Amino acid sequence: MSNIIQLAPPSRPSPAAPAYAELVATSNFSFLRGGSHPEELVSAAMHLGLSGLGICDRNSFAGVVRGHVAARNLKDEFPNFRYVAGVRLVFADQPPDIVAYPTDRAAYGRLCQLLTRGNLRAETEKGSCHITFADLRDFAEGQLFIFLCDETRFEQAEAVLANLKKLAPGNVWLAANLTFRGNDRARLNRLADLGARLRGSLL
Repeated sequence: MSNIIQLAPPSRPSPAAPAYAELVATSNFSFLRGGSHPEELVSAAMHLGLSGLGICDRNSFAGVVRGHVAARNLKDEFPNFRYVAGVRLVFADQPPDIVAYPTDRAAYGRLCQLLTRGNLRAETEKGSCHITFADLRDFAEGQLFIFLCDETRFEQAEAVLANLKKLAPGNVWLAANLTFRGNDRARLNRLADLGARLRGSLL
């Protein structure tokens, strides 16, 4: 006599997973920060079911072309996947990092001009880019910004975020992520409170 119990199929299908896009991915073009080639990141994101991927290396567009080629080659297999190219701006005067995504060709050109300014500065070491937050004022038009809050320097981060929102009203989001260290609820509540005070949305 069989002991196998036949289970009835569920009356309703399981809900689909919510769409998710990773917007702060770093490739191996960020030296000692990222380990994967841009094309590997794009392919992995597609096969894992992500709705999109944004590659933003540190002060560089170096990896975006390889990512674009990979997304184009796999477009027939993943027609709804969206690939976007940006830059993670790392400032010499040490405010929190800011991810910038240009909205059009003119904004892309302005972001390239910002990086060129940093690369050509006399104090810039070979292979690095010396930009300051003040430089951003000349190139903020047409950019979408994701602010990466430095939670070890919360008061400074709040001041920088307030200035960034003045530079790009309506085009700034506050990044929030899970660290799985046991304090995520408190962290996210604090970030949500910061966003509410400055009228910014969490991302």
